[in-house]
Amino acid sequence: MDVNGTVAEGFEPVREAFARNFATLGERGAAVAVYRGGRKVVDLWAGTKDVDGTEPWEQGTAQVVRSATKGVAAAVPLILHQRGELDLDAPLAAYWPEFKAHGKERLLVRHVLNHRAGLPVLDRPLTPEEALDPHRGPEAVAGQAPAWEPGTDHGYHALTYGWLLDELVRRVTGRRAGEWLAAEVAGPLGLDLWLGLPSSAAGRVGRTGRVEGPEPAGGLRSRPKRSVTEAYADPDSLTRRAFAAITPFPDQNDPAYLAAALPATNGIATADGLARFYAALIGAVDGVRLFDPATVELARAEESAGPDRVRRWAGTATARTPSSCSPPATAPAST
Repeated sequence: MDVNGTVAEGFEPVREAFARNFATLGERGAAVAVYRGGRKVVDLWAGTKDVDGTEPWEQGTAQVVRSATKGVAAAVPLILHQRGELDLDAPLAAYWPEFKAHGKERLLVRHVLNHRAGLPVLDRPLTPEEALDPHRGPEAVAGQAPAWEPGTDHGYHALTYGWLLDELVRRVTGRRAGEWLAAEVAGPLGLDLWLGLPSSAAGRVGRTGRVEGPEPAGGLRSRPKRSVTEAYADPDSLTRRAFAAITPFPDQNDPAYLAAALPATNGIATADGLARFYAALIGAVDGVRLFDPATVELARAEESAGPDRVRRWAGTATARTPSSCSPPATAPAST
């Protein structure tokens, strides 16, 4: 496999590790970018950008980054807080009055960001068409009763996180999270990163699909833990219901899905776009810095510890203000 791109002196082992993904782990196509001190020191890509293996991965190829979208989206309310436009310790209903239903009047903005809102599931899952409607998801979570008292415990809000955050940003700024991100973050930094793909960039996005993983050394194929299997088999479990808040899940290659903005799941980025974004959170990149030092410390502060009520097989988990971004265990692999 030919690996394209460059690494700075001292980062050669990153190229070697990247190449091993293709040689021994069955990688189809990928890119990696690393920034250090605001300077790009790794920029590599190889393989194909589509699951069928027909088109080469090129510099500038973008992909759906799934739950890595959450970390990007979480930066929006943190920047609004930094600017004095949003109080993390205010009730969410102070910005979104309709949200008070079912005893949620004391649910704080902070609880949305740290997965303590108690709203990981919907009693009635949304169809794909409903999920892509920017109004239906927020209406559904506003009308949903919490699965536990908000603020008392944490659990991964796999899909509902996006609707909660998107409507909060709209109520504060008049713009949805994707629009705000494009104007205030992606534009100034020159990021190839979108929450709501413009038609002009559609040709750059690869196609995802299921692939079989390689046989591990020794011929033993890993299997999910029994707790994972049981959680997904139980139709009443928070695990299954959280990941089924949209049923069936939309085709991730559908242009309508890519053009919509679901801040929990369907951000699209190049490796450089995602790396450059995070570099600008903690330091200046070409003169642009997103978080001041106080906001960096706020984002790093531990909010929760102990077992996650939704991703219960994970054992212990630490929730930080910019959301954890792990995808569901049954996620289809992407190239």
